[in-house]
Amino acid sequence: MFKKIIQLGLSFSLISTLQMPVFAGEIFNQIKTTGVIKAGYREDTPPFAFVDSQGKPVGYSLDILELIRAHTQEELRKPITLELIKITPNNRFDKIKNGDIAIECGSTTVTWEREKILDFSVSYFASGTQMIVKKGSGFSNSNSLAGAKIAVIPQTTNEKAMKIFAKGANLIPVSSEEEGWQKLQKGEIDGFAGDGILLQSLKKQDDKSNDYEIVPEFPYMIEAYACTVPENESQWRDIVNYSIVKFMQGVVTDTPSSIDIYDRWFGEKGNTPYPVETMADYFQGVANGYEWILIDERY
Repeated sequence: MFKKIIQLGLSFSLISTLQMPVFAGEIFNQIKTTGVIKAGYREDTPPFAFVDSQGKPVGYSLDILELIRAHTQEELRKPITLELIKITPNNRFDKIKNGDIAIECGSTTVTWEREKILDFSVSYFASGTQMIVKKGSGFSNSNSLAGAKIAVIPQTTNEKAMKIFAKGANLIPVSSEEEGWQKLQKGEIDGFAGDGILLQSLKKQDDKSNDYEIVPEFPYMIEAYACTVPENESQWRDIVNYSIVKFMQGVVTDTPSSIDIYDRWFGEKGNTPYPVETMADYFQGVANGYEWILIDERY
């Protein structure tokens, strides 16, 4: 993996540090004055963001937020803390627009429509809309969904995908992944449509996981995840992007701290296993669009 990225790097001037811009803008003024980054998180989207058995918010997205906090602290040269604020699929964008939070990192898909009201960071994961169904149900593709009761969370890209690719299905609104999963287990619906990686997490944590399957094999629609930040705050988005790109570059180059974060959630013994080779290729594609960052652990 490291050899591949080095070969690509030979054709670019990559061995220089990325200079951060002079701080300006409302978000930076707030963070510098208060020493606090107000960050939104969800409680029901493992492995990205959820509450552990001790009631503590944890997940891949929370680790990303911690990297952003640490780099902000380094640049401001003063202690910075994260203030975590619970959000839902329905209010997450309003909280960004209203200034209630400075950032939200989760299983949020980049769309052109959302770009009209807020800004996105670089993408830090990719999944796709699929369904979890009873094994052997026959609901393996959109051609077999006529009359099927499929749960979706309203106003999500998953709902949009099912309206396009499963027009014969009856879409049942649910408020969360957990509600959709419970309805499927009770036999109230034929399937629950959501992001494949989140469905894998639901399935893995169930005692009867072998009774269910995720279909179709290739998602109806690809979902690129990113953090959301307020519009027109380029300095804030730059520091967010720097933190994320540095992490992704670390995964590609087998940097221990980055690999530890990835393995915690997506490794063989993690919350939701996902091949690092597959995601490293995705990370490499994103990181290649930015100046190379010198990582102390490697250079």
